[in-house]
Amino acid sequence: MLKKIFAFCLLLVMLCVSGCGGIKPEQKVSGEILYSVTDATGQKLSFYEKPKRIISMNVSVDEILLDLIDSKRIAALTYFADDPSICSAGEKVKLVKERVQGSNIEWIVALQPDLVIIPDYAMAMIKALRAAGIRVYVCTTPDNMQDIFKFIIDTGKAVGDQEAGEAMVAKLQADLNAIREKVVAKVPEDKRLKVLGLSFMGPLGMKGTFSDLCYYSATLNALEGIDVPHNGALSEEKMLELNPDMIITPSWEYSNQGDPEEFRQRILKNPVYASVNAIKNNKVVKVRDNYLVSTSQYTFKAAEELARNAYPEVFAEK
Repeated sequence: MLKKIFAFCLLLVMLCVSGCGGIKPEQKVSGEILYSVTDATGQKLSFYEKPKRIISMNVSVDEILLDLIDSKRIAALTYFADDPSICSAGEKVKLVKERVQGSNIEWIVALQPDLVIIPDYAMAMIKALRAAGIRVYVCTTPDNMQDIFKFIIDTGKAVGDQEAGEAMVAKLQADLNAIREKVVAKVPEDKRLKVLGLSFMGPLGMKGTFSDLCYYSATLNALEGIDVPHNGALSEEKMLELNPDMIITPSWEYSNQGDPEEFRQRILKNPVYASVNAIKNNKVVKVRDNYLVSTSQYTFKAAEELARNAYPEVFAEK
């Protein structure tokens, strides 16, 4: 489900995420290849120097690059970079002036990029950019936390900064482990909360990124191992059967399907749910969707928010 929400948002502006091949030696010898990568389509890209005019067409790539490389090497970010409800990079986005406006090939060509990062499902755009002589790096969408770790490292490889990508992943892993360890040290296993994640498009995943976020927040995914259709409405009977201790509702509206607070109130005020633990204990909460759907280093903030909402007493301690 997280992948579907993420892909929906990405499709609005032809966004992307990455996966790439191994990087070659970093010392450049005149006339020799500095490094090579292979993208999701099997296309090998060779670089004689690190790209200096990179166009990012993915919010998570925006976030990664702004922490990974000198912003002067970024020619443009996504249109959503300026929306704090979608992009988590904050004031850093102001370091880059240009924004990708839809699929305007002429505008992209005019920026004279030496690397454009684009998702594998945007084939028409990929073909058009390649036909225009633009170097295109095609990527895939992470499905889980291990994919996210790889995605960050591969982004580093694609721009010639593999070590920086590896360092970013090491910090992300340390941050995630620290959250889990903090909770595990204070909350016995039998006291850990069962969490149900909901969105406008249906319940969050039975597996994948949301389950991983539950692991690192030391909560339990209420849908783990349970067959609930993606994009399907969760029946009242199934809600009662699951009896979650905490319910996550959307924090922002991304597809004209309704208001987030109205969504939350419908859950809270449904008399059928009066016996559900989350309702009884006032544990119907919001976790910022830009964290929940992130495939960048900011994904740890989703785990942190989950943990803080589930166990406020743990994080209130000094």
